[in-house]
Amino acid sequence: MASPPANVLVTTSRMPFAVDEIHKLGETGNEVTAADTFNAAPGSHSRGAARHLVTHAPTQESDAFVADVAAAIERYDITVLLPMFEEVFYLAAHRDRLEATGAELFFPDFNTLARVHDKVSFAQLCRDLDLPVAESITATSDDELTAAIGRWNHWFARAAFGRGGLDILTNSGPLAGEGDPAEIHPTPDDPWLVQEYLNGVDRCSWSVVKDGKVLLHSCYEHPLAIDDRGGIVFESVDSPESLAATEHIVGELGWTGQISFDYLVTDDGVHHMVECNPRPTAGCTISTAEELDAALFGPVPDQPVLVPAGRKKMIEVAVLRDMLLHLGRAKDDAEAAKGATDVYTQDHDHLPLLYTVLSLQHVRQYRKQLGLDKASKEALMAAQFFDVEWDGTPIT
Repeated sequence: MASPPANVLVTTSRMPFAVDEIHKLGETGNEVTAADTFNAAPGSHSRGAARHLVTHAPTQESDAFVADVAAAIERYDITVLLPMFEEVFYLAAHRDRLEATGAELFFPDFNTLARVHDKVSFAQLCRDLDLPVAESITATSDDELTAAIGRWNHWFARAAFGRGGLDILTNSGPLAGEGDPAEIHPTPDDPWLVQEYLNGVDRCSWSVVKDGKVLLHSCYEHPLAIDDRGGIVFESVDSPESLAATEHIVGELGWTGQISFDYLVTDDGVHHMVECNPRPTAGCTISTAEELDAALFGPVPDQPVLVPAGRKKMIEVAVLRDMLLHLGRAKDDAEAAKGATDVYTQDHDHLPLLYTVLSLQHVRQYRKQLGLDKASKEALMAAQFFDVEWDGTPIT
């Protein structure tokens, strides 16, 4: 454990990986303040949190949100600020205000974050570093989008600032035909990336990094995903390729913070770079509390600590939902989840699971604000993001 224990402020505590990290940080003796924009955020009610706060929404009220965070740092003597989602962009945009508090800001500067979050500039970074990445075309108009998707028989398109398996179009794979290109209107400020559809296995990685050096790294696959979008069962795998790619990128950028990558692994074993999430993802759930604590607060190891293959976690309520909605594949779902333990239910820490239900009020707020059809398959995913997302628009 940290010596002395760290005093950590975790923002966007609703996310499953936030629930996991809050529990682990508390388990290893650190004092955790959990924050989100609504009181029922599951991670805020973990036993790992000494207290929880409600802040203004970063997306809609960014200045007030940063003021809330600065005030919390001062009030609770926070030593480390640990963001969990895209609120990190709003924090980074006001980095000077937060640096004045004296807390360690465990994330890079805004321009570095934006460079990897933007799928267009991230693809170019990978090409510059000679990392495998599918050939792509950037569309900034309707005509360019039409021309780009006509280049390949099988294609895949994504919004430059999309996230969570949303904002995609494809004519191949399990999501083929769900979106209509005629409804997408790219612009120079909101471009779309179009590339050839590659067949392969999806993999993801998560790392804790300081000064461009990887301290802790996990790579994992999704034996089960929700609506063919986000993973709900996570199993660690051996992947020296993902470690090498991560080390190359973070070394180039001088990264400090958590960082995650998605890959498409083709039959020849090549890990094609897909996108970067400049924050934690589910990979943290398959690390141990001691591994996370050492990476965040301990001395820098000579070599990165690698999460071994075969560890398995799941979001159990999502697995049960999938089984109920798709009874014909319930047996396969059960097999995919076999041996996994739940992210939301830890030893002597069950309130986060209860609050996953109570937090459904946030879904209703999302639907009301955006006028989304309650039958939309994207609602469950998108409702997690609407007040903590960053879509590339300037932050003042």
